[in-house]
Amino acid sequence: MRITAAFFANRVEVVDGMLNLEGGFWASTTVAPNATAFQCDVVVLCDVEPDNIGETYSLVIDAEGPNEQRLPSHTSSITVEAPMKFMCMPSLVLPIVLGGGYHTYRFRLDGRHERIDVPLAVRVARP
Repeated sequence: MRITAAFFANRVEVVDGMLNLEGGFWASTTVAPNATAFQCDVVVLCDVEPDNIGETYSLVIDAEGPNEQRLPSHTSSITVEAPMKFMCMPSLVLPIVLGGGYHTYRFRLDGRHERIDVPLAVRVARP
C-alpha cells in the first residue's frame, strides 16, 4: 500500500463503498483563542495492491507548528479489507500551537520513508 494524498474535511463517510464528502480540501481552519487542538475528518488517498489485502498498517500523522515546532503525533491502525482508493478517519483531534499560524501535518505509514505533507493555516477566532 502507498499513500498518494491526504486532506482535511468537515465530514466524511463511506456509503456503499463510495466516499461521501462535505467541505473538503481545507486550506485553513479557525479555532478558539485558547485552542491547542482542532477537530476534523481526514481522507487519505492510497494505492492498494492485491497482496496488501488483509495487511494491517500504522498510519502516522506527524504535526509541526510555526517555526518547525514539533507537536504530538497521531497514530491509527488500518487493516486493508478490500482494494480501495481511500481511507476515512472521522472525528480526529489534531494538535496545534496555541495562537495558531501555519502548520504542517505529515501523513506516512510507519516504517516507510514516503510521506504526504498537508499544510494548514490555523487562524484564531476573535473574541
